[in-house]
Amino acid sequence: MLYSNVANFKESNIVLLGVPYESISKASRKGTSNGPNQFRKALFTSENFERAGKIIPICPIKGSLYNKKVLDMGNVRRENLYDQITNIISKSKIPIVIGGDHSITTTSLHAINNVTEKKINLIYFDAHPDFVTSTKDYYGSVVSDSLDCIDIKRSMFIGLRACEEEEVFNIGHYEANIINPIDIQEFGVKKVLNKIIEICIKNSDNNIYISIDLDCLDPAFAPGVSVPTPCGINPLELTFFIQQILTKTKIIGCDIVELSPSFDINNITANFAARLFKEILGSLII
Repeated sequence: MLYSNVANFKESNIVLLGVPYESISKASRKGTSNGPNQFRKALFTSENFERAGKIIPICPIKGSLYNKKVLDMGNVRRENLYDQITNIISKSKIPIVIGGDHSITTTSLHAINNVTEKKINLIYFDAHPDFVTSTKDYYGSVVSDSLDCIDIKRSMFIGLRACEEEEVFNIGHYEANIINPIDIQEFGVKKVLNKIIEICIKNSDNNIYISIDLDCLDPAFAPGVSVPTPCGINPLELTFFIQQILTKTKIIGCDIVELSPSFDINNITANFAARLFKEILGSLII
């Protein structure tokens, strides 16, 4: 991976893991198992210039890559992810996981909660709340499968616009905090950011995990996802939220999931995922 700049785990403070997994996804559009490798290719093809035979990385829009010691540990199997995350968190490093389908987030949350023994404030960017309770262990039950690990009232779901009836009930029952794309249009990004800070970040003890399903974006900007849903947020809004959150608090982990290269157009979804990763690196507080 282009920004993997240390040779071993001990030197790193940020650890990248790819999880090419979609075996329990129920999406009709398959291909997220190819997401991690396509993401890495996009870092090489879209986030640098080539001149005089040299690859010259592009700097992030804001922030700095200085002191970001990144190790790409390659791809891991879903069944090994729990142990990998446990080891990373135990050594006080920040895992960034690239999917694969969204069900891998469940594994990460359980591993982190087991190590820290603290509830996680989850900031969840997604078109779907993934709050199905009638079915377990798949990409639509991430939140319900992780209720023991997260502080639902100190978490927030941003970009929601495709909820099943039982999910609407669960959102109300658990008093989950949601922001839909129309809210962002109505109130603006600054007011929405202030709400995220008040609910998720204030007095958080830095136990914050950010999960980014690329289908939170409108499919006009991100066609290469498993379940594209109209009326989504735009890339600049998502990047703004991520940058602002990361400059105001430390996080315990992050993931970017549901990149499905088979349905991408001119690699625009993969290229955005690569740019978003760079902005995350630039803004992370170590």
